Amino acid sequence: MIVELKDIQSMTEFAAKYHVFFMQPKCFAFDGEMGSGKTTIIQEIIKNMGIHDLQGSPTYSIVNEYETDHRLQVYHLDCYRLKNDMEAFELGMEELLSKKNPIFIEWPEKIERFLPSDTVWVKLNINENHIRTIEIADEYRP
Repeated sequence: MIVELKDIQSMTEFAAKYHVFFMQPKCFAFDGEMGSGKTTIIQEIIKNMGIHDLQGSPTYSIVNEYETDHRLQVYHLDCYRLKNDMEAFELGMEELLSKKNPIFIEWPEKIERFLPSDTVWVKLNINENHIRTIEIADEYRP
């Protein structure tokens, strides 16, 4: 599936329309350049799950954990600062990624060896006119 997003409002609308899809107990690997909107779209999806007390981007904490009103644990990972597999392992990525919860991952290529085989890849692109496209495919690999 490919969706075109013309502005920030479109990102909000996308999250509202597809948030149920993202409630699956899977890892969602968001792949895209710096500034492509990974954090924004993940936060919009999480808001649509009923979580409004967002902690911001987990750039420094690496993992933000949330709980919905229905007691569903949701995780947002930003792996940008991870240096290698050993650091990811020491932080418990392998164990975290095996949980049966929605897990949203920025910079998934940093922990690709730990990702489950059923990870859903979400590719974000941005063109010269600042129009974004989101491509969602189970079989997508960067």
